[in-house]
Amino acid sequence: MKRIGFRTAFLFALVTLAAFVALFLGAGFLYSGPGRVLELLARPAARESVLLSLGTSGVATVLAMAAAVPAAYALTRWRIPLRGAIDVLLDLPIVLPPLVAGFSLLILYSVIERALGPGLRGGPLDLRFTREGIVLAQFAIAAPLAVRVLRASFAEVPVRLETMSRSLGRSEASTFFGVTLPLARNGILAGTILVWARSVAEFGPILVFAGAVRGKTDVVPIAIFLAFSNGEIENGVALSLLLIALGVVALAGIRRLGGRLVIG
Repeated sequence: MKRIGFRTAFLFALVTLAAFVALFLGAGFLYSGPGRVLELLARPAARESVLLSLGTSGVATVLAMAAAVPAAYALTRWRIPLRGAIDVLLDLPIVLPPLVAGFSLLILYSVIERALGPGLRGGPLDLRFTREGIVLAQFAIAAPLAVRVLRASFAEVPVRLETMSRSLGRSEASTFFGVTLPLARNGILAGTILVWARSVAEFGPILVFAGAVRGKTDVVPIAIFLAFSNGEIENGVALSLLLIALGVVALAGIRRLGGRLVIG
């Protein structure tokens, strides 16, 4: 009886939490329905927001993975001075409020401008309130997240296999590309999908660093913010449903690859 009561209590907690999540995520479907999403996507402004989100998040994901793969491998395999401090530093953008990342990027540009003079403002390197700035804001969060996820993937590759490869005459680089990467492939692909999904959904850093300008920096999360700010509730709900649908697709891809949402 005690065992039944214990399991009942835990299953009740599980079912209650799952039902709560299903209700608040599914409320949009009850409010508008999928038809509203299709109707909204027929509008040029909505399509441009979606394409802008897909484009910027794609570029940010490629840049994040290009930086994160070597960084994650180095942290996983090598003894690096100040490794603990580096580890904490890379975790900070993940755990801090997203708005702080946006403000920090703005402050960084202010410091650079103070050092270089007014020539930075409006120049090709000034990414503030631009579409390129969206990519930078997404990258600022996506790259540290990618490092966390890829560390778990590389940690699952047995070190002895790399040692055997090098003992057979392969170089360290050849072992990495010929042994480690293929074995960590599914984890890297799952991590790429997760990083892309996070980039698509990024809001705070983009709002602060790139602004909320219709037709210029209004990626889907910004478009949702503008819709609700202007009282366009149904448009905001429809775009929210689109992000939820993209999240479902991303999670399905991660599960298919056998990936896990592990950070650290």
